[in-house]
Amino acid sequence: MTRIIAATLVVALPLAGLLWLSGAVPLPVALGAMTLFVCVVMGSGLLLLHAAQADAMPVPAAWVLGAFATAIVVYALVQWFHLLAATAFAIWTVLVVALGVVFRRHLPSRRLDIGEFAGLLLCGVATLMWCREVAEIPQILARERLLPAWIDYFIHGSAISHFGDPRAGRQSIFLADFPAPFYHYASYMLPAVFAGPLDLPGLPLATSVWLPLGFFTLCAGAYALGAGLAGPAGGIAAVAALTIVPDASNYGLRNGFFSFHWHLLAFPGASYAIGVFLLSIALLQRWLSAGNPRPLLASACLAGGALLFRVHVFALGLPALLASAAMSTRFAQKRKLAFFGLAVGAFALFVFGFYRATDSLPALELFLTAVHEFQEPTGYTGWYPDLLQTYGRGIAVPAGILLVFVACLGAFTVLYPVSVLVARRSRGLHAIDLVPVSFIACYVLLMLTAPTVQWDPTELTVRPFVLLYAVIAVWTVAAFVNWLASQGERGARRLWPALLLATGLGLLLIWPQTGKLGLLPKFQWGWRFYPYKAELGLPQAAAFLRRNSRPGDLFAVQGLKLRWVATDVAIQLASLTGMPAYLAYTVSHLTEGGQRRKVALERYLALERIGGAESASEALRQLRQLGISWYVVVGDEGPGWDRERRRAAFLEGRVAVYSTRGP
Repeated sequence: MTRIIAATLVVALPLAGLLWLSGAVPLPVALGAMTLFVCVVMGSGLLLLHAAQADAMPVPAAWVLGAFATAIVVYALVQWFHLLAATAFAIWTVLVVALGVVFRRHLPSRRLDIGEFAGLLLCGVATLMWCREVAEIPQILARERLLPAWIDYFIHGSAISHFGDPRAGRQSIFLADFPAPFYHYASYMLPAVFAGPLDLPGLPLATSVWLPLGFFTLCAGAYALGAGLAGPAGGIAAVAALTIVPDASNYGLRNGFFSFHWHLLAFPGASYAIGVFLLSIALLQRWLSAGNPRPLLASACLAGGALLFRVHVFALGLPALLASAAMSTRFAQKRKLAFFGLAVGAFALFVFGFYRATDSLPALELFLTAVHEFQEPTGYTGWYPDLLQTYGRGIAVPAGILLVFVACLGAFTVLYPVSVLVARRSRGLHAIDLVPVSFIACYVLLMLTAPTVQWDPTELTVRPFVLLYAVIAVWTVAAFVNWLASQGERGARRLWPALLLATGLGLLLIWPQTGKLGLLPKFQWGWRFYPYKAELGLPQAAAFLRRNSRPGDLFAVQGLKLRWVATDVAIQLASLTGMPAYLAYTVSHLTEGGQRRKVALERYLALERIGGAESASEALRQLRQLGISWYVVVGDEGPGWDRERRRAAFLEGRVAVYSTRGP
């Protein structure tokens, strides 16, 4: 119990501080809510570590396992029984407490040792350092109408409200009363837990809870794997390598689209999946060293469940982990050639079947062109088209794949091979050291065979690289830590002071630079989606709608587009109010096809008819028939039936809100 309390306080403080930075809740409320949440997550993680017979693993491992289990269980309860996330979390809390009471005598009685404390503290500080600017965005948006983060946060905020806000109980928040499509929703469950109890809309939960929880999970997973490979010092070095060392987009080829830190801040779901896979690898190592099947089972559950956190990371992580586990068995090691041939044959059959069964197009050449030609400014402008023109595809494509590794791994393309040589001399190579090789090989196969997704050749070829970067970075620094520790008693004594000094100096140097290193896009086309200026009056209109709406109310927005847009007013209002939209994010429904496309088009035409109604009374009558309680119009004047906007229930700047509630 002492260990849980100590760990909870260390973890809850920075996470509560980031929630408070949103300006949405007072600090005592943020601290109380986050402390309770962290205690349940940490307690469930320690129980599951015990079930996996991995009690000796450090507390950060318990956090990752607890966050994983909490998200999956809450997701299952929400989906199966149509509960709010807070209700599902309350059920999970009761179960965790009950199991804790039943098994309290079987759990090891340990204090939080200095290595675990230092690891949790570094994870918390790194999370605070990288997430603080995004966490403040709700205040900035309310004050300046500015979203200084990747524009997708509006979409993520809406999804979080979908699962946690009592106002949003109309199935899909973007297409009310229509089922939401399958998606990797699991990570949204954790911030959604806070929506009801704290009465918060989705955007502040996305910026100030979802992102920090994911980043902390990444750091905790890095510590768990680093500690498994090289002890507590390896855990500290692993977290430092991922959070203090600038990523490869800042030097060398300087391809900003392969910025590890930018991807973590722009697509926070990846952080959860990376942390899950890093812990999965640590459990795989435990199985290899102890021979106990329970850690292997836990590792497999984590790897499989990662599908629900981030499909892109799962696409690389699962096959790489399966290959690592299989190659580590005596059967495969004694029959290497046969095993290799069987694996290649099975994969080729899968790829052949996939392309025969679908109308997908291979992404390889379009992907290489996109990442090497359209991400300017870079440090190698014109290299790839020159290779194509001079030597043709036979030389240019393999060279382009090699350039991808240099662009995404940077210095680790050199340091990792050196670390392998160092590890071989200091401790020898073991079966677990096949893991990075598996990830490299599987990433090559992914680049060679991945399909184009919705006309984007980079969807499954770029976004998984963050997991490769994390694995290679952790493995590299762990090997060097092991080498330093093996340099006699004098080297071991110097290791901790040198590591702590380097980490402290690194934090001081990087702290003021995180916005530049991770938040700002380093490729020119990214500035179309960062920062985003909301319509004049939109934050105030959202606050009005949230104050005056009731569960079950629908809103609709005039003037939505059928073409692709990164965001629209309906998406933004869903994220800022937690209310379901009659129609929002139209392009996503049209792309989905089938009945969803048909319903979206019908609703689009219905809204067009309302916009062209002959009178206000007729427009409001049609809105009531459709079940729409609030109608939002953006522009310098109102709709044709109320140009002067005199009948608006709320008017601010360019936004008018009409209510269909009559006497």
